[in-house]
This record gives sequence, structure tokens and C-alpha cells, in this order.
Amino acid sequence: MILLLLLTAVTLTAHATTTTVPHQGEPPPPIGINPNGTSVFTNYDNLKEKGQAFLLYQASFTFETPGQNITYVAISWLSAATFSVAPLPPAVNARVVGCLNARINSAKPGKTSTAKAQLYSSSYSAQVNAMEAVITPTDGDWTNRFWDDGLPVNNVINWEGDDAGDQSDNAATSALAGFGTYTWISVDEAAVLLNVSVTELTPEKFNDAYAAAWERTHTPNEPTPSPTPPASGTERMAFSVTAFVTMMVTMMAMF
Repeated sequence: MILLLLLTAVTLTAHATTTTVPHQGEPPPPIGINPNGTSVFTNYDNLKEKGQAFLLYQASFTFETPGQNITYVAISWLSAATFSVAPLPPAVNARVVGCLNARINSAKPGKTSTAKAQLYSSSYSAQVNAMEAVITPTDGDWTNRFWDDGLPVNNVINWEGDDAGDQSDNAATSALAGFGTYTWISVDEAAVLLNVSVTELTPEKFNDAYAAAWERTHTPNEPTPSPTPPASGTERMAFSVTAFVTMMVTMMAMF
């Protein structure tokens, strides 16, 4: 009984405690400096210098399906980057090979790759004093948004709304919301987690890995299907007008 009362008291105390975060109440750091006193461009500069970077993604998802919550772990390999030049603020676009508990090279016997082709974009925002970044897929509708302040661990939120074009088996119930972290890790750490040699994780090897991942979900040179005319009279009229305007613009461009 005494133990129960003690546990109840601890629970009530925990519920009454005000939420706090590191450095709460302190004045904001100077522009370009994070709360730990280091540069907000540390991870950005490392990507530029090494030509690649690796992120350990750990997240908690709440799906639209009642009662369905999961945790998720993956590795994001960033490379093939394009950087901004002055006077634009620091910014970068890159390609991503996203891997979930699998080898990057699916050609290895007995190994099934889950590598996915994704895209990364990041730009410095003076208002939040961080590199605002997103990672988005090439075969889905989700988005991961995070704030790179130069520290090894960045907070991330992620979401996916209803996607009528989703081809996955759970398309009808795939809307989700989530939170988690991206941890910037070394190539050696990534090699251990992916169970590959460090020699397979180089900027020179990246383009082939990305192309292989992209082709697994995109048939090369696949023709774009023609739109299907709507069924109703009003929709058919609108469809015909749009098709006519498109045809006329195309013909005018040819002369």
C-alpha cells in the first residue's frame, strides 16, 4: 500500500512538472552559432568537403488507422550535391539513397535491397538560425522536415496526407504524422549499420547506387499514360477545352 502511494505521488509530481529544454531561458546565441557555441554550418560544411553525408533516422509514427503506431529506423546516404553561391544564403540540393535494414547493393546473393531514391534540400534561415531541411521520396507523398543547427542530432517532424496516386498495398490507410531525430553519423558508422564495406560508400559509388534504387520503382523510358476523359458532360467539356488549348500551344511552339 505504501509503495502504491509512493508511485501515485511520483506520477502526480511528474504530471505537474513544467516541460523544460536545454538552455531554456538563456538569450539566443549569435547568428550562425548554435546553443553549444559551435557553427550551425558544421554538417553543411562537412557535406561540401566530403561530397557525401550519412543520417541515422529514428522516428515514431502515428498512422491514421486506429491504434496503429510504429517506430522506424533508416539510413539516409546524401551525395551528388549542388551548393548555392554568394550572395545567396548557404543552401544545398542533393540526392539520397534511403535504406531500411538492408544492403545498398541488391545484386549481392541472398540480399534484398530496400534502398529508395529520395531528394534532399536545405537552406539557411536567419530567422531560426539553422539550416531548414527536407527529405522527400521519388515514389511517395511523405515529407521529413528538420532543422540542422550544426549539432550531431537534429529534430525532425514527418507527415503524409491522403495520396490518390499511392501504389503501395496500404495506400488507403497510409496517412501519418510523426516525430523523431536525424543523427549525422560517419561513413564508418554507416557501413556497420548497413553491413557493407566502407569502400562501397563513396561519392563515386553513389550515382550507381542511386540509379539502381530509382530504377527499382521507376521503369526507365516508360511512356506517360494519356489522361482518361471524365465521365460527366460538364467534366468532358472542361477536359476537351483543356486538351484543345494544350494542342494549340504545342502547334504554335512548332512554328
